[in-house]
Amino acid sequence: MLLLRRTVAALRGGGYDVTLLAPAASGAALLGAGAGDVPRLLDWERPDMAALAAGDASLPEALRRELASHALAVAFTRTRSLVEALRAVVPRVLERDPTPPPGTHAARWLAAVVEPLGLGADRAPPRCAPSALEAPEARAWRERLPPRFLALHPGSGSPRKNWPAERFLELGERVRPREPWLVVSGPADRDAVRPFRSRPDALVAERVPVRVLGALLADAGTFVGNDSGVSHLAAAWGAPTVALFGPTDAAVWAPDGERVRTVQSSSGAMTGITVDEVAAAMAATV
Repeated sequence: MLLLRRTVAALRGGGYDVTLLAPAASGAALLGAGAGDVPRLLDWERPDMAALAAGDASLPEALRRELASHALAVAFTRTRSLVEALRAVVPRVLERDPTPPPGTHAARWLAAVVEPLGLGADRAPPRCAPSALEAPEARAWRERLPPRFLALHPGSGSPRKNWPAERFLELGERVRPREPWLVVSGPADRDAVRPFRSRPDALVAERVPVRVLGALLADAGTFVGNDSGVSHLAAAWGAPTVALFGPTDAAVWAPDGERVRTVQSSSGAMTGITVDEVAAAMAATV
């Protein structure tokens, strides 16, 4: 979802008022007032969206009115029936296969959909900024950490993409000894985070709303994480970010941001990345 920020920023820079049609849980990461954010979200998982998902042209009237109020739809999908259902109610539809070709960065691939509108999307999107409600929640966590703290996310959506937890621990002990680290834990990260829970130098952040977490990561001195949504979140909020890649390709899936370094395992396995390599990448982000 965060790889759409370049597309959103290009559309908003071209004068478009953007609505995001996406699942509410993941779409919340883009819901904000920044130039790369969207002010409104239509929940893809609403019951009346089933007709649109099925490509049914006879949409419920309330949904039809919502969609018809837009002059343009940008559809990242391979489903022809969905595109045709949108065309039945929206004056113009641009479509794009959501899967980038090998060697092409996903954010640039997605953003190229706006070229027929005369819009360029070759700039990194601006950083996210917290709302008046998000900032105090982030501050409550921030007050428990040292200045320019180290943030770690040892998990991801797949164990194959996880750098060994003991190497995260070794990295923290080497570069930030004698001070607390922030350790991010997501819903799928129980095993990856377990070795940190008994550490007095690890503040485990879990069940933190996504944009509050982003606002917290914005104050990190360095964030280190695997190929995961949290690494994209850190980059979107402007944290110096080191993202670790093994079985996936950093050239395609690296976080989109101005302060990002990637470390790609030469073997394709996360165990192929050394602590020395990550420490060197951290030094390059400063």
